[in-house]
Amino acid sequence: MLAQPSLDRPRQVRSGAIDFLRILGIAAVVAGHVGAWSGPVVRETVYTWHVPLFFFLSGYLWSEGRSVVQEMNKRARTLLLPYIVWLVLVGAWWLSQMDVIHGADLRKLMLGGWYVRGPLAAFWFVTALFFAVVAVRAIQRFPNWLQWTLAVAALVVTMREPDFVARVPLAGGIGVACVVFVLAGREFRRNRQRIRRPLITGLVILCGCAAAILSGWSTHLDLKYAQLGSSVITVLVAIGICASLLLIAEHVIPRLGPRVNNELSTLASCGFMVVLTHAVVLAEMTKLGLAPWLVFAGSLAGPWLLALLILRTGLAPVLLGVPVRRESEPVHESARSVRI
Repeated sequence: MLAQPSLDRPRQVRSGAIDFLRILGIAAVVAGHVGAWSGPVVRETVYTWHVPLFFFLSGYLWSEGRSVVQEMNKRARTLLLPYIVWLVLVGAWWLSQMDVIHGADLRKLMLGGWYVRGPLAAFWFVTALFFAVVAVRAIQRFPNWLQWTLAVAALVVTMREPDFVARVPLAGGIGVACVVFVLAGREFRRNRQRIRRPLITGLVILCGCAAAILSGWSTHLDLKYAQLGSSVITVLVAIGICASLLLIAEHVIPRLGPRVNNELSTLASCGFMVVLTHAVVLAEMTKLGLAPWLVFAGSLAGPWLLALLILRTGLAPVLLGVPVRRESEPVHESARSVRI
């Protein structure tokens, strides 16, 4: 689910602001999966932006020089390899909960995306992100207006045939529909320097988006099922929230100092595992009848602590999709020099 650094290049300096947003997005994903919190308040509060945020950040950190083949190779290492490993591990745990294993259950694991639920609920995002960034890479040679036309066309198809799009294996249909968020992030970066007062601008945009939600003009989206809420309005609100959070974070987080930024970088670099494994911890803790906040805290902290240990072992590239972290690394104060 996370934008990962390449394994075949020296590690680039990171942005503490963007790493903070990754952590925030992961926490929002986990909160959205806590059953006791699955009412309208949580849906309207986090579902509109928590998944689009990662697509938006992929566009914001876009590097123009990579070919389609290079993109596929990179994402195969940083996204698909951990996806496959965790699919086997979590899938085995999921199947172990059943009295009888049917062929249809194994088929669902292979199809991924819409077809897997429960402890595998978040797995769809990984393949959707893969298809989204590869699709953007494939159309990057086209004029900008044509890229946007294709992205909007994919949205129109999704709005009209959500069931068809959602059921494309490995969330490929959703990935293509999410190209619009990647392009929005890329376009926002190109115009970022024109924004002279990021904090005020971000707060104004965020308040405007909140007003659209509170007024009922925009309803939450659920990308896994190709549900786009109030269609165009919800998509625009999602992009607006992502942009506002980025502006606010870029103003606030660097002021916390290099040490905090470095810790944020470390947490974010192994957050991929949290996305793919938190549902297992959540399911087991829910069985204990614990308070929702304890379930949330345990589902977030447990996988993250284990991931931090793995980060410094040879398993990091396989389980986390990142190189082994040998020592603390500095975090750049600005996101402007960072690429993925």
